[in-house]
Amino acid sequence: MGRLTQPIRSKFNDKVETLRKEYKNALKDMARRNAFEKLVAVWSAEMGAITYAETISMFDLMILTATIENTRVALELTERMDKLEQRS
Repeated sequence: MGRLTQPIRSKFNDKVETLRKEYKNALKDMARRNAFEKLVAVWSAEMGAITYAETISMFDLMILTATIENTRVALELTERMDKLEQRS
């Protein structure tokens, strides 16, 4: 009989639920709790990328996706600031 492996979406959902219970609920700042939920949305939107990178652990993939999103936002804000400074 072959081994049953947990589908990637199921592993992802399990990890998110664990993080919600053990991590998010421990965050004191509501803005950080909201930021956590924004990351869940980004992770969900990038399940295709997460699925293709099977050799990396689920949590590592989630952190990588969050880091990429943070970088994207930082770059967007930097561009906006540069445009504002050019207007001055």
